[in-house]
Amino acid sequence: MSGLFTVISPFMKAFRISRARRIKRFFPDIDNRSVADVGGSLHFWGFVKSEIKPKRIMIYNIALDRQFNPDNLGRDSDDIQATVYDGKHIPVNDKQIDILICNSVIEHVPPPERIGLAREITRVARNYIIQTPAKSFPVELHFLMPFLHWLPRPMGRVVAKFSPFGLVERNAALTRQLFDETNLLTAKEFRRLFPEGQFVIERFLFLPKSYLIIKAAT
Repeated sequence: MSGLFTVISPFMKAFRISRARRIKRFFPDIDNRSVADVGGSLHFWGFVKSEIKPKRIMIYNIALDRQFNPDNLGRDSDDIQATVYDGKHIPVNDKQIDILICNSVIEHVPPPERIGLAREITRVARNYIIQTPAKSFPVELHFLMPFLHWLPRPMGRVVAKFSPFGLVERNAALTRQLFDETNLLTAKEFRRLFPEGQFVIERFLFLPKSYLIIKAAT
C-alpha cells in the first residue's frame, strides 16, 4: 500500500511528532534513557527522531515485517534493536524496562487477552506510554473510512473491502484479516486496563482521535 502510505504519511508524521512532544514533556530526559517498544515499528521512530531519540530502543514484535532485515535482527542499527517474542510474555525481568511505549497495538489483541498484555506491561515497566485509537472518533484510521467501526461487525467486514485500504490493497483476504483483528476500545475499556496511569486524550478538530495512558513514576 505504498501509494496510500505516501498520501497519509504527512498526517501520520504530524500526529506522531505531536505525541513525541507530549512524551518528552513527561520524560524530558528521554534522550538519555532506554525505551522498549512493544509491537513497535521503525516508521514511528523515523517520524519522531527530530523530537525524541532515546539512547537505546528495543522493539518487541510477534513477527518480523518488511521493515526489518532478518539478517540484522538483534544487532544494533542506529541504537535500535528488534527481537521476536511470543506476544504473551515479554522476555525481561520485573521492572527491568525504564520506559515502555506501546502504540496502536492493544486494539489488535483479542479482547480476552488484553488484560494479559496490560499485566505484562505493568510487570516489566517502571514507566509506560500506551496509545490506542479512540472508538468515538468517526473515522476508522486503519481503513481511513468513516463510521466503519460503528457498523455491526458482520456488515463492517463486508464494507471494509470498499475502504481506501481495501481498494488500494486489492486483497480481500488481507482486508478481512485486518478487520477481524481490529477491535477499537472505548475510553472506559482502555482506562480499566491501566488504572494506575494518567489518562490523556489526543484530539483532532476538537474530537478525541486517540487515547493515551501515561505512567511516569521515575
